[in-house]
Amino acid sequence: MQLGNHTISFPYIMAPMAGYSDLPFRLLVRDLGCQLAYTEMVSSEGLVRHLPETWALLKTDPKDHPLSVQLFGARPDSMSRAAQMVEEFGADIIDINMGCPVRKVNRSGSGAALLKNLKLAEDVIRAVRKAVKVPLTIKIRLGWKYGDQTYNTLARLAEDSGVDGLAVHPRYAVQGFTGTADWSILEDLRTRVKIPLIGSGDVHTAPQALAHKEQTRCDAIMIGRQALRTPWIFRQIRELEQGESPINPDLRERRDWLNGYWQWIEENYSGKEQIKALRRTLFALTRGLTASGEFRQNVALASTAERLRLLFEEYFDSLEFMG
Repeated sequence: MQLGNHTISFPYIMAPMAGYSDLPFRLLVRDLGCQLAYTEMVSSEGLVRHLPETWALLKTDPKDHPLSVQLFGARPDSMSRAAQMVEEFGADIIDINMGCPVRKVNRSGSGAALLKNLKLAEDVIRAVRKAVKVPLTIKIRLGWKYGDQTYNTLARLAEDSGVDGLAVHPRYAVQGFTGTADWSILEDLRTRVKIPLIGSGDVHTAPQALAHKEQTRCDAIMIGRQALRTPWIFRQIRELEQGESPINPDLRERRDWLNGYWQWIEENYSGKEQIKALRRTLFALTRGLTASGEFRQNVALASTAERLRLLFEEYFDSLEFMG
């Protein structure tokens, strides 16, 4: 897939996920085969107001490229200024979020709320496109409510405005993450969209990712929540493409990955933010393991990194003993 001057030779992408797509997690999935990753949503207002907690979301590393920074906002002037800032900061690609269904985001007119105001959506897109030279993508849903065909209008608008790529999550905003993503719509949209098309939503396995790409002829497939549970899905896809048996990590490999990720978190977070990052990591990367529900309950109650480390070691010791 070609996005501006960036060739994405492995078109299976790590999705932007609030609270998870931080530098440590991006480095983890890159180690496991992912080429292109996104930051979590970054507030344009927070950037232009120079809020430290917003700028912290842009923390990166020489190994963390190519990197797409996803911006959200509803003011064309703030979005264009924020886009210039992240371009100067070193973003390889800029993405505009027009699909987040979270109420807190939509109240400001941002995210999926832009699907209800196409004039403002157009103003935002054109302002950002004019402000930066790096490739620009937008990430959308089908529309705000069932039956909307906003995605068709935005696809045409994206092409007319010089957008370099379109990511579509084939659900409506009112669905949140309920129901099922309708990939047949992407198959139809692919016949009418000339710019690169990225499909997103309900990708649970490596074979499914490959099947979606073949059936829809999307240029790339975006993987989100499943990568939290099995970050090695990118390596599995690579291995299947090469005709190899996909990796099925044992407990020792999972433990080693968690240890490496733990170190990254300790290097990038401190205080309460470190505890939050460790908790959410343990929640995500132990899902589905034996007695993981009880383990996660204990993790939720832990208030120090030392206690979390003890729980982690004891839990994996018990799993290896049982296995």
